[in-house]
Amino acid sequence: MLRKKLEKQISYLLSRAGRFSYYSRIRALGFYKERRIRLSAAEKWKLIFGSRSEVIFPFIDIDITTYCNLRCKRCAKCIPYFEHRKHYTAEEIEQNLDLLTRYTDRICFANIIGGEPLLNPDLKRIIAVCAANKKIEHLELTTNATIMPDDDVLKAIKDGAVTVHISEYENLGPRYEERLKALVEKLEKFEIPYEYQFHKIWLDFGEIEKRWYTEKELDRMLIRCPMNSCTVYNNKVLYRCGKASYLAQHGMVTSEDDLIRMEDISSKEEMRKAVKRFFSIKHLPACQYCEAHPKGIPAAEQLEKDNDL
Repeated sequence: MLRKKLEKQISYLLSRAGRFSYYSRIRALGFYKERRIRLSAAEKWKLIFGSRSEVIFPFIDIDITTYCNLRCKRCAKCIPYFEHRKHYTAEEIEQNLDLLTRYTDRICFANIIGGEPLLNPDLKRIIAVCAANKKIEHLELTTNATIMPDDDVLKAIKDGAVTVHISEYENLGPRYEERLKALVEKLEKFEIPYEYQFHKIWLDFGEIEKRWYTEKELDRMLIRCPMNSCTVYNNKVLYRCGKASYLAQHGMVTSEDDLIRMEDISSKEEMRKAVKRFFSIKHLPACQYCEAHPKGIPAAEQLEKDNDL
């Protein structure tokens, strides 16, 4: 218990100390560890202390749809609250990625996500576009395991060296378990690597309503937030988290300091400065809409009963 407490405190202090120069790179090590990908001491050193002119993102969610067949309470992407939904085409995703990676050296992990990405009818071509981008080191796709992809999509996943991340929602009942089992069998048949999502308990970040935290509370919130480097890329704009993305897309709250508009970047130096600012910000306007001390809740608790599950 004491060791865990000490490790947590050290992590917090490192986050504070590295906020302006090394924070995003230190966080990248956490993503490698979570995925059980071993890096040598030399690789870790190069990742953290390599050329400061390099632009490195530890993790980026690539939004390809706001459609989902579930209505999960406390969805981190606020998907149930979208009124106007959209599937992005392969052409749109390719344009978005070209802008994102033009002045980027390395994206450690990119995750194809929604909503539910398997609902996007252009998924096969989107996977091919993402897999062809040489700046992305590891490509993932996150699914709720309720939809069986056709063989062409599975082949694209296989050919693109995509790891499928399955959000295992144990509380959805026997029909869900049947679909999950069928999907896993299909992935194994196609020899596609898959992982069950790392967290079976969600954090309740609260309803979309404004709190009134002090500056000090907000500063501490962002450093401790488990979502603070799970950046979200949507329609040529990079956000620090899913809620920040949702609020900005709905014109509720935003700040130019906590996002990067890729169309505004015209040089490597501009990109480097934008990324430094992006990861150096002490808190986001969106933080005022989150619980300071979120409690654990069952994953994927539904706002409405879905008779199909």
